[in-house]
Amino acid sequence: MQTVALLVVAIGFFSLILARTWPRMGKRRNIPLGKALKAARAKIEAAKTDDDKATALCEAADACALAFGRAEAAAAYYLRAMRLAPDSVDIVERAVKGLEHRPRTLEMLLWRKLGGETVAWSGPGGPRAPGRAAMIAALRALANLYGMRPRHHVRAHAIETILKSLEP
Repeated sequence: MQTVALLVVAIGFFSLILARTWPRMGKRRNIPLGKALKAARAKIEAAKTDDDKATALCEAADACALAFGRAEAAAAYYLRAMRLAPDSVDIVERAVKGLEHRPRTLEMLLWRKLGGETVAWSGPGGPRAPGRAAMIAALRALANLYGMRPRHHVRAHAIETILKSLEP
C-alpha cells in the first residue's frame, strides 16, 4: 500500500516538473539552432563596421537564447555586442528580452555591462556622456529583474534610488 502511494506521489511530482518546463523546452526546440547560428557567424565575419558586427552578434545571441542550454553562449555574444557598441540601448533591451527566461544569466550580464565602463558615469559630458543611456537602461532592467523576486526587493529599491539620482 505504501509503495503504491509512493509511486503515485513520484508520478505526480514528475508530471508537475514536466508541466513547468515543457513550454520552455517546446518553444525553444522548434528553432533550428545550427542554421541560424551558422548564418549569424557568417554575418559576424562579413561585417565591415562595428555596428554591423554588433547587430550580427545580437542575431547569434538571439539564436543561442532560443536554444535549450545555450544561455551562457547567448550572454557571451550579447556582451561582445555591448562592448562593440557601448552606447546602444537597443542591445541592452535585446539582451533583456532574449534572456528573460534565464534571470541569473541576465543578472550576470547586466552587472558585467555596468562594471565594464566608467566613461558613462564620470566621463566628459556629464548627463550626456556617451554610453550613459545604455547604462541607465541596464540599471532599469536590473531593477525590474530584482523587483520580480520577493527576496530581492531591497536591491530593486536601491537601484531605483540610484536611477532617481541619475536622471536629470
